[in-house]
Amino acid sequence: MTHNPLTRRSFLSSSAGAAAALALPSGILAPSWAKESMTQSIGVQLYTLRSLMENDVAGTLASVGAAGYQEVEFAGYFDQSFTNILRWLADSGLSAPSAHVQHIDFKNRFDAALEAAIALGHKNLFLSWLPPEDRTVRRYNEIAELLNKNGEKAQKAGIQLGYHNHEFEFEDLGGVRGYDILTANTDAQLVKFELDLYWLRVAGIDPASLISTHSGRFPCVHIKDYGIDGNIVDVGDGLIDYGTLYPVLKSAGVQHFFIEHDSTKNPILTLERSFDAFSTIVRGQPS
Repeated sequence: MTHNPLTRRSFLSSSAGAAAALALPSGILAPSWAKESMTQSIGVQLYTLRSLMENDVAGTLASVGAAGYQEVEFAGYFDQSFTNILRWLADSGLSAPSAHVQHIDFKNRFDAALEAAIALGHKNLFLSWLPPEDRTVRRYNEIAELLNKNGEKAQKAGIQLGYHNHEFEFEDLGGVRGYDILTANTDAQLVKFELDLYWLRVAGIDPASLISTHSGRFPCVHIKDYGIDGNIVDVGDGLIDYGTLYPVLKSAGVQHFFIEHDSTKNPILTLERSFDAFSTIVRGQPS
């Protein structure tokens, strides 16, 4: 995800949403094997599709399901009722095992975020980002304390709380890194982590080494690719060797793989191309 919080807008009525779905690009029917023969569910972080979600949640979810995806990770609900979202997910053949919570909601409205997660069947809830003022040694320690506190609330509700990284957590803060503070000062059972593999590459962090150091703390990952110019590109177009990395992630206990592109100009094309590339990698691995 990028560093900017989502703008939540009202959505069209159900009838208008259905009509808008017909106007979305029609060439995203998945190959016949996409859902039937995949041993690994593949998901998408819906931040990738936020420009479409702002106008048509139902139609966007339908497009995600048609492209072969089985799971989604939410980044805002765009003022839709939980009843409608659950119906649209079911109609699209999707589940929503995870969601992101913005830092304001995490700090001040966590009970409401937890209520939404319970209603929509999320099993994981990740703090998505920290603003610059929270990136000091003191504030990282305070965030760790709040992760433990909210993590205990989440665990009682049957939900796993966690933290999603960018690159800034790995900056040197006088001999210590923010990520080290968060991992060392949070309960391993109450607080997990979601690896964003693009941002790890930006920070110069070897994911295999990080996984080994914090074994068992990574239930979810963001699958995105690092272009030769350093920008995010569609999965398969960049330098990250997912053929080698995927079995490492699986062996480490990663359960959910969410494809994401923070700034794609063509969300539907990214949806298709990234699914095709990553699903090819998944199918090529030993069962």
